[in-house]
Order: sequence, then structure tokens, then C-alpha cells
Amino acid sequence: MRDDVADYLVNLNRRFYDSFADEFSDSRGATERGIERVLDQIEPGHHVLDLGCGQARLALLVPATCTYVGVDSSREMLRVAADRIATAPSSPATELIQGDLSLSDWVADVKDRFDWVFIRAALQHIPSYSRRLEVVRYADRVRTLNGRIVLANWQILKSERLRRRILPWSEVGLSDEDLDRGDYLVGWARGGSGMRYVHLIDEAEVDRMAAELGLEVTETYYADGHSNDLTLYAILV
Repeated sequence: MRDDVADYLVNLNRRFYDSFADEFSDSRGATERGIERVLDQIEPGHHVLDLGCGQARLALLVPATCTYVGVDSSREMLRVAADRIATAPSSPATELIQGDLSLSDWVADVKDRFDWVFIRAALQHIPSYSRRLEVVRYADRVRTLNGRIVLANWQILKSERLRRRILPWSEVGLSDEDLDRGDYLVGWARGGSGMRYVHLIDEAEVDRMAAELGLEVTETYYADGHSNDLTLYAILV
């Protein structure tokens, strides 16, 4: 994928989340079945990094004695996150950072090492394989020696409801030739009309990234949604 196309898609998604931060956040539940399997392994005192944190749901799910850092490119999503954390009955020590995962500048703002690095429904919004690989590379760089990376990505084609939302690339002035295999333009109609870019990350892509970075995939499973297979989870060490 050309850099100018990738940059356009990054900005398309940032505009979407800035425009629909409240509506998007309200459309999501407090948690999901798939993430519950991981939460059971997070111990009090662990340091947790949430890349592409959105409204920071994870901050309200980890033990309050943890340290939580959330990174997101959307100023408005971080506003929602800060409001929800501030009004929660309890929450961990929290830092929220505005940073674009498709660039490397956010890494300089992350000062800690983490027992858990989550990239949850966020890597799928990074255009081009090389950029997605770099995000996982940075995640590996900031984890502790025994830290784990948790990838969670929609399997958009498994949901009839989501498949109906797929739009032609001509809606944003692009053609199929401009995109990579597995790239989709997905419409939104809650509180207004919007569009965002989503890439379908399958098990083969997870295995490829892990192999190129010298990581091990210790577990993969599907969960979430009505059929309990809407999200592919993978844990890397």
C-alpha cells in the first residue's frame, strides 16, 4: 500500500472516532467474554498498557492496584475515557496519552515496562502490514521480560450485520487496487453517518508477525458476538 493511501486511512479513522466518540462508546458494553479469559490472569500490581485504548474500558476491568496507561490517537475518545475513569467507583493509577500508533512518536511518551500490552480492536485500524508489524514490534519493546502481548481483532466477515455495512472504496475516492487484501471500508449510522477503515487480521497474519519478530503465539481463541466468534484473540510472548 502506498504511504499516501495509508496516511489517508489513518486520518479517516481519526476523524471517525473524533466525530462519534460518544456514540461509539455508548454502543459498547462494559466487557466481553473473550477479554474475561485474560483478565483472570492479571494480578494486582501489574502494569498494563492499552494501545488504541478508545474509551479505556480496560482501565475499569483490571485490579485497582494495577498501573494503567492508555494510548489513542483520538482526542475525543480520550476525553470520554478520562470522564469515565474519573466517575468510576474505583480505578487503577492511570495515564492517558494521545498518540498515533501508526507512527513511532508515542513510544517516547511511554516511560514504563509492562506486564501486559493490549492491542484490542486497534491493530485492525492500522493500514498496511508493515505498519501493523511495527506496532507489535513497539509493543514487544515496552513489555517486561515475561510480559505478554494480547491482540484482539474483529473477524468482520463472520458477522452478517457487519458484512452489510461494508461499502465500496469508491465512497472515499479509492479503488480496490489501492488497498491490500483484507481491507474493508465499514459504514456507521448511529448519531450520524460515518465510515472507517478495518483490516481483517487472521491467524495466518498473527503467526507471520510473531515469526518475523521472534515471538511465540502461546494461545489463540475466538470469542464475542452472538455466535461467540466475532473476535480473534492471540497472546504473544
